[in-house]
Amino acid sequence: MIAYLDLPSGISGDMFLGCLVDAGWSIDQLRFTIAQLKLPADEWSIDARQVMKGPLRATLVDVQAAEGHHHRHLADIRQILQASDLAQSIQERALAVFTRLAAAEAKVHGTTPDKIHFHEVGAVDAIIDVVGTVAGLAELVIAKLFASPLPIGPGWATT
Repeated sequence: MIAYLDLPSGISGDMFLGCLVDAGWSIDQLRFTIAQLKLPADEWSIDARQVMKGPLRATLVDVQAAEGHHHRHLADIRQILQASDLAQSIQERALAVFTRLAAAEAKVHGTTPDKIHFHEVGAVDAIIDVVGTVAGLAELVIAKLFASPLPIGPGWATT
């Protein structure tokens, strides 16, 4: 199956999970998938509800994680995935996403992927977003995923 994401205002992990649930992946299957990560059950929850975004109905998936900012290395993410009960293909694809993120951060910071400290990307909610998205795409048998260009705003931000 082929899927297309129209992204006039960007996309977040929660939004992507909502798209997958709207496309037919059950919220119970999402929860079951994340439970296979063997993260402590009191550290995360996933809720879903119907919302209106302007004139459009959508499913809002809300991922909650108890931990604050947890700095993990790529090796830590690999260990979480390998210790899980997820199918090997889901583990490999999720690790490929994190590996690509580590390579991008390493390039920006002038270091190597194994030395990168994931900040927000290493937090439980981000791990749930990535693993959930990878598993949902597989469950819905989406072989190709296309997306519109992401919006790039003008101006400057002081950070």
